[in-house]
Amino acid sequence: MNARNNDLSRIQEIHDIIMQTQRQLHELSFTRERFTSPACSADDLIAEGLMNRVFRAMEEAGSLSPDASELYGFDTRGIKGVRNRLAHAYGEVDRDVIWSVIQEDFPALLASCHAYCDEVGVDLR
Repeated sequence: MNARNNDLSRIQEIHDIIMQTQRQLHELSFTRERFTSPACSADDLIAEGLMNRVFRAMEEAGSLSPDASELYGFDTRGIKGVRNRLAHAYGEVDRDVIWSVIQEDFPALLASCHAYCDEVGVDLR
């Protein structure tokens, strides 16, 4: 069971996961190639950790209330699809799809987190 029991706590967690992921990808100069076709154990370990981050963010986003999801642009259907794919077919996950989530969907999730927090008067930064 999830310890976070409200939208703000979930959104804070999503925000923190995304910010940490983006910062570390930049610091490590981690690329799509290293993610999709790891050439060494270190890259494979990092890729596995990134997939776990995506899972965690999707788990939180998929648990948001319907009001928060609809009002602030969280794509619940897509979020739950990615989460379920990671949870139930981990060994067969298409890493190109997960990389696209990190590069394209994470910024959209981050924007939704900021829209929610701007509305309720909370600064995530």
